[in-house]
Amino acid sequence: MQKGFGKEYWREKAEKLIELVQEAGTPVIVTAHRNADPDAVGSAYVVRNVLRRRGFDARLLFPEGINQVSKRVVRELIGLEPSGFEDEAPKESALVIILDTASYEQLGGLSEFAKQVMKIVVDHHGSNAIVSDAELAVYDPGARATCELVYLLVRHGLGENLGREELEALLAGIVYDTRHFLLATPRVLRVAADIIDEGADIDKVLKALQSPPPDISQRIARIKAAKRMHVIRANELIAAVTHVGAHEASAARALLDLGADLAIVVSAHGSETRVVARAKKVVEEKYGIHLGRDVMEELARRLGGGGGGHSQAAAMSTKASLERVLSETIRVVEEILRKQGLEPQPVV
Repeated sequence: MQKGFGKEYWREKAEKLIELVQEAGTPVIVTAHRNADPDAVGSAYVVRNVLRRRGFDARLLFPEGINQVSKRVVRELIGLEPSGFEDEAPKESALVIILDTASYEQLGGLSEFAKQVMKIVVDHHGSNAIVSDAELAVYDPGARATCELVYLLVRHGLGENLGREELEALLAGIVYDTRHFLLATPRVLRVAADIIDEGADIDKVLKALQSPPPDISQRIARIKAAKRMHVIRANELIAAVTHVGAHEASAARALLDLGADLAIVVSAHGSETRVVARAKKVVEEKYGIHLGRDVMEELARRLGGGGGGHSQAAAMSTKASLERVLSETIRVVEEILRKQGLEPQPVV
């Protein structure tokens, strides 16, 4: 049984959350990582709604918006246009509730504000740099989705009933982060079953999450990623490091489809350089490499910035130049492979 599955745990966390919201006394900001995915969107949307039903002024804000999959979730499951999904930012607030976010840097323009006010964190990433600063943390790396934790907090902790749109938003987050239940645990399967029993339409959720064919810009990004990649072979493991201007996650997935076991894509966005990584399951199971902990956190330590994530999907951001990030990424990957007793060699 995973940590925190007992209802008493959730009641204690829920009571503390309400106590902190009452103590704040000003509008509460509910937020998640920039370019928010369905797990971030679903969990934040439900927390905002539950607080509002209890009479609190809660505002939903997403730094740098939500990703394309989340836009479909908002349209098809919640029934809103993405442009009208967020709330107006308050002039001031004493409390921020941060969901599905492992570091301050992932909050983009909200990061400095978040450092200065009371914080509640709800997250499931393998490591979290914000938890130690939080007045309350609902943090379980064993959970497969933040939506999983929010459902338990709301239903078991607060005894709150949820509407169909809310249930489907939570289910979308769970399906997305478990890769359609490929990464499921017994608890997240029980939570998903409960959500469906309570009225969520699983077919509708799956349809909303179904990706359309890549557009021309994604296809170009994938081709550029393949053209520019630096390939490393270590025994049977193949790692690829490359750079593109946009569609980093799509490019990383394409490199895995081409044959890489580990794909890292770097991109420059103004003064910021971002790194997105994806890996096949074998990278952790056979070689013991965790993308968030071993790669992204180490890059953030060397380059400055923040990063983290899961074993098979992770990201980081830094102010370092694209060229420096690329060279340091290759260096870090090779060092990690050597620590595993492998002999990395460039493929030319």
